Amino acid sequence: MPLRARAGRLRSLKRAVRTPQQARSRETRERIVAAAIAAFGEHGYDDTNTAAIARRAGIGVGTLYGYFPDKRKLMLEILDGTVRTMADMVVEALDPARWGQGAPRAHVRFAIEAVVGSRRISPGLQRILWERHLRDPEFRDANLAIESRMRASLEALFAALRERGMLREVDAHAAAYVVHASVEWIATRLVLGETDVVREDVVEAATDMITRFLFRDGHSSRLRRPRG
Repeated sequence: MPLRARAGRLRSLKRAVRTPQQARSRETRERIVAAAIAAFGEHGYDDTNTAAIARRAGIGVGTLYGYFPDKRKLMLEILDGTVRTMADMVVEALDPARWGQGAPRAHVRFAIEAVVGSRRISPGLQRILWERHLRDPEFRDANLAIESRMRASLEALFAALRERGMLREVDAHAAAYVVHASVEWIATRLVLGETDVVREDVVEAATDMITRFLFRDGHSSRLRRPRG
């Protein structure tokens, strides 16, 4: 067989061997991540170790270290995906194109519901994120990343609404900070904290508050649902 043909065959064989190895590697990594999410969510960060995660994943601790050097890096990678998913939900609700028709109040409520809904994504992991916010700069950066993205989306929305003559005379940068901080804290308390209030009543009150703060009277028609 010519040398070039043998070389081509060898490359083909290497690719054939490499593909299953890469697939198995991805599968193992996914098992580690899934096991870590379950362990962190069930036991918290401090009471979870790499041995427990490896056991859940059905692998040895040495194999786990081949993918992640420690549980902190593993947790940070999981949080990165969680934070991105949370931000995507809220940013979609703040897309100015969505606010082109209908009463602003209905859109405000939809956006608040999106924030509250995002807090239901792996709540155990989100508790860890908040618990370690002031203790670890990288965990704090994860929080600040989602905050920065949401506030930027709010400012873009406010700019679009101002062009349409709907928004009151408010400073968009300051308003974005106030709205984000208010709704984020409410959502965190509703989902991650202990509260004795009815969720629907809180969302309704928050919707009223934000709508009155942002919109002119003629653009804030209320769409209350009948009680019963």
